[in-house]
Amino acid sequence: MLLKIILRSGPCWDSPGWLRVYLAGLNNPVTRFLLLALRIKFSPAVLENIRRADLPEMEKAALFSGAMNLFRAGTAFKTTAAARSPLTDSALLSKVKPGALIVETGVSDGISALGLLAQAGNAEVLLTDLQAAFPYERGPLCTRYYGTDGAYLSLKFPLFLLCTGRKPAPPAGAPVVSLLNPLVSEKFPAVKLAAFDIFTGALPRKADLFKCANVLNLQYFKTDEILRAIANLSANLNEGGWLYIAQNNGKYPDGEAYLGLRKEDGRLSIEEEVNGHELLALIK
Repeated sequence: MLLKIILRSGPCWDSPGWLRVYLAGLNNPVTRFLLLALRIKFSPAVLENIRRADLPEMEKAALFSGAMNLFRAGTAFKTTAAARSPLTDSALLSKVKPGALIVETGVSDGISALGLLAQAGNAEVLLTDLQAAFPYERGPLCTRYYGTDGAYLSLKFPLFLLCTGRKPAPPAGAPVVSLLNPLVSEKFPAVKLAAFDIFTGALPRKADLFKCANVLNLQYFKTDEILRAIANLSANLNEGGWLYIAQNNGKYPDGEAYLGLRKEDGRLSIEEEVNGHELLALIK
């Protein structure tokens, strides 16, 4: 526990300009080693500072996504990028009917869903992630940030972020830092980012199509966990609906593979398969 506290704490300066320098430094092996050795951190405050920054729209969106890639949701980093799964999006969109509900899981800041949102037509799109916002409390000496996915409570002091090792629930009615990318909010004002746990979550309305990209893979989860998540997604899927499981990885042709599972008589079966997704044998 003490080691986790040490590794998750460190110097913290939530400036968009410093974030730009930091992200560039990660691309150089020498500076990357130095930055990681110094345990440089960013708190959720950097996201709000990016939103308020006087920057071009695309630069602001890229910085926001870059910051999101530094945060965790449970055991996985909240990695994100625009236009990550065009093959999966095309397959899914071919099944969309007017009024359908499309639910994308694990969207991080939602930037990866821009293409889906732009082409959804009369369908409704709900973006979800395990953590959709950071609740917080401001105090005289520090700001307390709560991880709604069970992450540790962090205290943001001037120029330092301290991981406490504690996991208290956020206070009722606490304000939050939204994790939705400002570019998504600008282009699609009605779109919301909702918290949804793929293992246990229940949607207010069952989906007609699910997209689960770069979430269910053997690097993040054990096989029994993956099957449990698929079972829960199926329970949240309408009869006749589709579940698309996708992964972006250089090992696949076109850098992308997906499985299309259709629900019939309460059971899922593989109806589409492209580029040999690593879960193909498990799900079969």
